[in-house]
Amino acid sequence: MSIHQPASTAQPAPQAAHSNSQRKHKPRKLGLAIALYSNIAHILTHMVVILYATAVLYLPATFGMGYGEMLGLASLGLVLYGVAALPAGWFGDRWSQVGMMIVFFVGVGGATMVVGLAQNTLQLTIGLSLIGLFAAIYHPVGIAWLIASSRTQGMTMGINGLCGGIGAALAAPFVGLMIDYASWRFAFMVPGLLSVGAGLMLYLSWRFQHVTDISVEAAPSAAPTAGARRRVFLLLTLTMASTGFIYAGLTHTMPKLFEQGLSERFATSYTEIGLYVGVIVFIASLLSLLGGWLADKISPRRTYITFWLVLLLPLFFIADAVDEPLLLLSALALGGISGFAAAENILVARYTPFAWRSLAYGAKFVLALGIGGLTVKLAGSMFDAAGNFALLYVFLGVAAALATGCAFLLPAEPVRAASAAPAQ
Repeated sequence: MSIHQPASTAQPAPQAAHSNSQRKHKPRKLGLAIALYSNIAHILTHMVVILYATAVLYLPATFGMGYGEMLGLASLGLVLYGVAALPAGWFGDRWSQVGMMIVFFVGVGGATMVVGLAQNTLQLTIGLSLIGLFAAIYHPVGIAWLIASSRTQGMTMGINGLCGGIGAALAAPFVGLMIDYASWRFAFMVPGLLSVGAGLMLYLSWRFQHVTDISVEAAPSAAPTAGARRRVFLLLTLTMASTGFIYAGLTHTMPKLFEQGLSERFATSYTEIGLYVGVIVFIASLLSLLGGWLADKISPRRTYITFWLVLLLPLFFIADAVDEPLLLLSALALGGISGFAAAENILVARYTPFAWRSLAYGAKFVLALGIGGLTVKLAGSMFDAAGNFALLYVFLGVAAALATGCAFLLPAEPVRAASAAPAQ
């Protein structure tokens, strides 16, 4: 008995080891699949939302309206892009993260094709509004889904931010190429078809259990106090509202700034203007990787403060700059926003109960993106009145100064828990 007992207890060991290996392998594959779909969605989100910012340089002649009036047609969609994030986050928490992401892909794809097929300004407005409505799903649901599945949240969000930057960088040159060599309609039809295709792929992955909802956080942190939560809520409300105002102002006026501020030595066609916008956006988006790395290695709070400082000063000088200074200042301003995005998302996650995470991101993007719609309306009116964006950029700079002060007042983050639960 004494000889056989150890042998019998030892036998299941290889199977147990194999089972443990499978348990470790499955969360890793799940995390990679979630990252793939979330990052593709982030590329598409930022691409389709600002396609119109470059297309509108060409469309006044097609639809017989002024630039500022045409730019204003995107305003309702951009407001919905923010406001609809709150119910989207609620459905992500209460129904399904994956299900909402499928709705995102198919809805955004269909709406983008509506814009591409529009025959009048009413149809154009409807399509742009639907883009904003369905694009609102991504940030509260896709980011919450991704961050919950990740153990290295800073770098994961840094890569995700880079993907968003790639989408924004692709938009302007792609539209320029379509206008110059094909049709402005193709600039909307092609991304629309790709988005619907990605939605069908995600549906199949969900059906065959390659991707699932995440119900347990992979990298939990110590629970903050109620006082710290209230303080962070108030401060981030102000900084995130400023982020939305500044980001919308930058991305939707940059094509026009470059059209006015770049000499013939730099750009003589829509394609060249689009390429410059795309290159600047891509270079700036690389700072999201640095921001994610710093958030992991130093702290989200310090990273947040650092990149707000990078963003602050360029805003006061962009509107009057030309050629090389215009390109440099634009890259610094956009780089500041890209750099602090990962830290901001981590701060929201750490000060929000897991069960309400998507709803919290929804509230964040109601501020950050909903205000963007009002910014575009304001920008169009200011341009039609003055022929430039000088006053708008003074407002953007003041908003950045306010947000920088708020960032300094954020409390030190709670210490990360010693052991992290596996991703589910």
